[in-house]
Amino acid sequence: SETRKTRLHDELGAFVPLGRLLRNGPRALLTGAARLLFDWRQELPWISYDARNELARVLTPRSKVLEFGSGMSTMWYARHTASVVSIEDFRPWFDLVAPRVARLGNVDYRFAGNRAEYVGLAPERLYDLIMIDGSFRDDCARFAIEHLSETGVIYLDNSDKGLDEKTGNVPEARRILLAFAAEKGLPVHEFTDFAPTQLH
Repeated sequence: SETRKTRLHDELGAFVPLGRLLRNGPRALLTGAARLLFDWRQELPWISYDARNELARVLTPRSKVLEFGSGMSTMWYARHTASVVSIEDFRPWFDLVAPRVARLGNVDYRFAGNRAEYVGLAPERLYDLIMIDGSFRDDCARFAIEHLSETGVIYLDNSDKGLDEKTGNVPEARRILLAFAAEKGLPVHEFTDFAPTQLH
C-alpha cells in the first residue's frame, strides 16, 4: 500500500522478525479467518502477541488499568487486574461492548462525546497500565505521563501511524512518550508483530 512496503513491514519500514513471523503469523491468520467466517472475536487485546505476553507478566490482580479505546482487550484486562477504566468515543462500538463489560464488575466504561471528554473522563489517579489504542493519541500521551504509577507501563498501539483526524497526532504521541522515557531513564520496547485477526 502507500503506507506499508509489504504486509510484513510496519509503516515506519520495520520488518516483522522471523521468530515472530513463524510464532504469531499463523495465530493471526486463524483468528482473522474466525472473525471473517463466524464473526467470532477472541477476548484478547488486539495488540502484538508478544507485547500481550509481556503485559501478562507485569500486570497483577492489584493493577489498575486505564484504556483509551475499548473492545476485546477490556475483557482481558478485567480478568487480569483489579480495575479497568475504559474510554470509548464510537457510539455503535460502545453500545456493542457495554453489555459484555457490565457483567464483569470491575470495569468503569465511559462514553466520550467529544475530544475534550475523551481524556477529561479519565479519573485523576495513578495507573499501572495506560493503554493508548483509540482516538486523540497525542492528548492521551500527555495525560499518561502525568498519571503513571512508579512501576507502570504505557503502551502506544500502532505507533508507526501518522497524523490522522481521528487517532490524532501519533508521531507526536510517540515523541512525547519517548522523551518521557528518556527523561526518567525508563526502558522502551518496540514490537513489530502481528495481532489477533490482523495479518499485517
